[in-house]
Amino acid sequence: MLTFADSRWIRFGGFALMYAAQGLPYGVFMIAVPTWLASRGHSSAEVGGFIATVSLPWTLKLISGPIMDRFSFLPMGRRRPWVLAAQTGILVGALLLVVTPADYFWLLAAGFFINACAAVQDVAVDGMAIDVLPDDERARANAFMFGGQSVGISGSSAGGAFLLAEFGVAAAGIGMLLSVGIIILVPLLFRERRGERLLPWSDGQALARSEALQQTEWAPIIVDLGRTLILPMSLLLLVIKFGDRVVVGLVSASFPVLTTQDLGLDQTFFPEWSAIAGICAAIFGVFAAVLIDRVGAVRSLTIGLFAKALVLGGAGLGVAMWSDPRVLISIIFLIGFIGQVLTIATIALFMMICAPKIAASQFAIYMAMSNLALSGGAALLGPVTAAFSFGELFMIAGAVEVLMVGLMLFFSLERHQSDLTRLFGKADPTPA
Repeated sequence: MLTFADSRWIRFGGFALMYAAQGLPYGVFMIAVPTWLASRGHSSAEVGGFIATVSLPWTLKLISGPIMDRFSFLPMGRRRPWVLAAQTGILVGALLLVVTPADYFWLLAAGFFINACAAVQDVAVDGMAIDVLPDDERARANAFMFGGQSVGISGSSAGGAFLLAEFGVAAAGIGMLLSVGIIILVPLLFRERRGERLLPWSDGQALARSEALQQTEWAPIIVDLGRTLILPMSLLLLVIKFGDRVVVGLVSASFPVLTTQDLGLDQTFFPEWSAIAGICAAIFGVFAAVLIDRVGAVRSLTIGLFAKALVLGGAGLGVAMWSDPRVLISIIFLIGFIGQVLTIATIALFMMICAPKIAASQFAIYMAMSNLALSGGAALLGPVTAAFSFGELFMIAGAVEVLMVGLMLFFSLERHQSDLTRLFGKADPTPA
């Protein structure tokens, strides 16, 4: 009986592949399709609006997290049934993409639905990770998870851009359908814990541990969420993550317009180099996670934010050099590598500050706000480019990151853990 709880390498490999599945819609709808639209003359406002809309479903984590803490088919595990349902939804969305018309508004609707399913899967996988990962594995596991997501994003952005340019939208849908169809074998073949059912009709039962952690009423979820979310360090880390993700959304949305319309580069330039940078960053992240474990997530996050501020500010000051594609490629790589460090460190911190009984809900809210910030940053592209040049946009983004560095100086993980003990006591079940 192969389970996530019993094997480190099943955890690392399985989580990486499931994160790759939710990276596929991101690469297609946040990079490949926006660049394809920009190459066909759609304005900055239309491209930014498209990205903002298709990324908006990730804020549905605010809803799906509490629902998962309240409901599940426990004989198959607390989170695994939700993973299977969500991946099935992505497959249905990809199939619809193959057989329906390919215009702006249909792509918008399809992107919204597929990303909604990917967001549900994300909440389920995160909840499973919090539940089965030992504390000393979290940074390394996050490196594998977000490495897998980076590979999914990179493969689907480059592959999606190629398929869109050469064969059209249906071909991109077929690519997603085949990829997710293979990855869904992971949650089909591996249980969360020993004694649970592989399939609804298989032998197995709900574990006492799962029944103890699963909430049976809405009121305790809401009360516990309210008490944990308003803790000072929880609010502070949320503000820091929100500010950084606004920058990510704004800068990411700017590249398709900047490269195709302002600099006149081919529509595959940004997706392809973003893909290569993403894969290299994913590999880098696996090794960086070991260093993050040693240095500490708090210090790593602070250093990463400072490095990102330097890169963005330097890019803005060096706008005259952007006509050289090598400069743009260097910027894409630096942002990708630093972003991987920030992601690993931030997610590890968010996992550490979650209370186990409401972990899915609490973590989902953090991630929902993060993705709301991403969507909001993309939506700002039109107004910002109407008032500022792209060089000024990058300098503004760098200034925001400097502010986030200043806020990090006030963060204390020890204080938060003390606050959790005060609220829940030491008897609260731990994610062993």
